[in-house]
Amino acid sequence: MTRRWALITTITALTVALAFVVVQLVRGQAPGKEQTEAKPAASSPAASSPADEKRNSDGPIPAGYLGTWSGSIDNPSGHSTRQLVVQQGKVGQAVLTLTADGPLDNGGSYHCVFKADLTAEPSPSGPVEVGPSTVTIGEPMSSCTAGKATTLTLLPNGTLSREIPETGERLTYTKAD
Repeated sequence: MTRRWALITTITALTVALAFVVVQLVRGQAPGKEQTEAKPAASSPAASSPADEKRNSDGPIPAGYLGTWSGSIDNPSGHSTRQLVVQQGKVGQAVLTLTADGPLDNGGSYHCVFKADLTAEPSPSGPVEVGPSTVTIGEPMSSCTAGKATTLTLLPNGTLSREIPETGERLTYTKAD
């Protein structure tokens, strides 16, 4: 009977561990999660030029980062869009607004808006360090999960890379305005 209980205990522990892993994987794929795509860090930051090093007189963020950027994510639920707006602000102020829209597994859709604060004054050519985001609009709220701290980097081809340093996840945005 003792060997049987040991076997049952082992199977139960493995089942619980597997369930935990599955839950974590599912949570990582939440439709409105402020997510990025995992990609190797193959691109290097943009080389600075005199134009890139200009700062807007209203704050510390380099002018090349400011404006509206567009990106997208494809997942099992379908195609989701991301609009990232970077505005001028001081350390501790909201400088990033992210709007995420896309389909839900149940056939509905989600609309999430996130805000994040500048965590450190960037150098004249970047990168820009932004803290964890908070959900400001969630429709439905259960589909919107706040994100981790991110680093914004202008790439040589004129796109903007948004990376979660903690995980290495990255999404590239193109200038929309």
